[in-house]
Amino acid sequence: MRGLKNMAKKLSSIGEMGFIRGGGSINWFPGHMAAATRAIKDRLKLSDLVIEVRDARIPLSSANFDLQHKLVGKRKVVALNKRDLANPNIMHKWIRYFESCKQDCLPINSHSKSSVNKVV
Repeated sequence: MRGLKNMAKKLSSIGEMGFIRGGGSINWFPGHMAAATRAIKDRLKLSDLVIEVRDARIPLSSANFDLQHKLVGKRKVVALNKRDLANPNIMHKWIRYFESCKQDCLPINSHSKSSVNKVV
């Protein structure tokens, strides 16, 4: 009987979504990613040109929004990586979109040396 009471007590502390109430905040951002973001922000101060690598299949949502405010005033090239996996018809529309925003954009496949050489 005591086991059932303990179980009922534990279950009463679980919230609607299965999270334990009063357990503190949930941090999904791993420490190594936070450290890398800080290091990038420090190096951006010294950079004249930034090559921002995004996924060609999802070019807007693959941008790092935590860094965008640090890129203001910097010369930037958006490298759309995985062009071989993206729909070519949609890819052309994205290239036109970036061009209309006066943003340099280059579709690449990082597994191809010739493609990577275009960036360098």
